Amino acid sequence: MHSSSEKSAASVTAAGKDIPDFSKGLAGIVAGRTAICSLDGNLRYRGYSIESLATNGDFEEVAYLLLYGELPSTTEHRGFCQRIAAAASSLDPAVTAALAELARRSPSASPMDALRTGVSILGQIELDQTPGSRESLLAQAECLLGQVPAMLVAWIDLSAGRAIAPWPAGTIASSLLERLTGRVPSANGVAAFGSTLVFYAEHEFNASTFAARTVVSTGSDMHSGITAAIGALKGPLHGGANEQVLEQLTQIASTDRAEAWVSEQLAAKHVVMGFGHRVYKDGDVRATLLGKMCRTMVRGTSGEELERLAERVEQIMLERKKLKPNLDWPAARVYHALGLPVRVFTPIFVVARMSGWAAHIIEQIGDNRLIRPMSLYCGPAPREYRRP
Repeated sequence: MHSSSEKSAASVTAAGKDIPDFSKGLAGIVAGRTAICSLDGNLRYRGYSIESLATNGDFEEVAYLLLYGELPSTTEHRGFCQRIAAAASSLDPAVTAALAELARRSPSASPMDALRTGVSILGQIELDQTPGSRESLLAQAECLLGQVPAMLVAWIDLSAGRAIAPWPAGTIASSLLERLTGRVPSANGVAAFGSTLVFYAEHEFNASTFAARTVVSTGSDMHSGITAAIGALKGPLHGGANEQVLEQLTQIASTDRAEAWVSEQLAAKHVVMGFGHRVYKDGDVRATLLGKMCRTMVRGTSGEELERLAERVEQIMLERKKLKPNLDWPAARVYHALGLPVRVFTPIFVVARMSGWAAHIIEQIGDNRLIRPMSLYCGPAPREYRRP
C-alpha cells in the first residue's frame, strides 16, 4: 500500500488516472518460482526440513542437495567433498597475487571486498563470459564452494602480513574453522559451526539471491552473478547484521544495562540488529534451533554470561516491540564462542550462501526470463525545456 506521500506524488503524475498498486521494497511480491527452498510454514530445502538437515547432515551434503536436487549417496558425497577440497587447495596464483597487492595497500579493507574482488578475478581467469551447459555450471559451483573459503583465509593471512598457510584436510566446516582460529577445533565446535553453514546456506528470494538471479537473467555468467550477490550481502540490513549483533551485545555489556540500552535505541528510532524478519512474523525457526545449540555449546563456560544477556534482550524486545530473534542473533554468539573475529562473521555467511546462490543461478539460467520490473514515476509533471 502507498503511504500518504507516495499517493500524493503519484496522483500528480497520473493526471487523475487510476494509480497501480506497488509494494515498496517488493515486500510480499511473488517474483518467480523456485524448487530450491520453501518458507511456507517451515523452512525446507528441496522438501527437507531445516531441522532435519541441520541436525543430521553436514554442509557438503546440504550443498549437494541444493545444487543437484537430491541428497548424495555415500560415493557421491565423498567425490563431492574431494572436488571441493581440491579447489580450496589450488587457488589460482593470479588471485593470491592480486589479494597480496591489495592487502599490502589496504590491510584493513573489508574481507567482503576481498571476496567480491577475488570472485571477479576468477571469472576473468576462467573466461566466464556467458553461461555454459548445466554440467559446466555445476562444475563452476563446486569450484567456487572451495575457492571462496580459501580466498577468505588467504586474505586474513595476507592482511596480517604473513604467508598463506595450507588448506587443512577435512570438511569445509572443520578446515575453515581451523584456519580462522589457528587451532584444531573440537568435534562440538565443528558441529556447531557446520550447523551455522547449513542455516545460512539458502533462503529463497532474499536480496543477494535476487541480485544474482537478476544479473544472470540478462544472459550474464556465474561469476558476475556471485560478485553481485556478495555486494548485496555486504549491506548491514542483510549479511552485515550478524557483525552488528555482537557489537550491540558488547555495548550493552551487562543484563542490568539491557533495559536502558534498548530504550535508548528505540527512542532514537535505531534498528536493533538480530530481531524481526521480512518473511517470518512469528519467529525464525533457524534462530530457535541455533539458539538452543549455542546455549548447549557454552554450558559451563564463561559464555553463559553472554547468553544470559542475550536472553534478557530477547525478553525486552518481545515485550516492547513484539519482535523475535532472527538467525543473526544466535549466529553471532556462536561465532564469538568459537573465538572467531567479528570481521569474518559476514564472510562466513558468503561461504555458506555460495551453495544457495549457485543453485539459484543454475535454476534461473535453466528457465530464464529477463527480470525487469516496472516503476511508478513520482517526479515533476511534464515541462518545457528553458535555459536558466
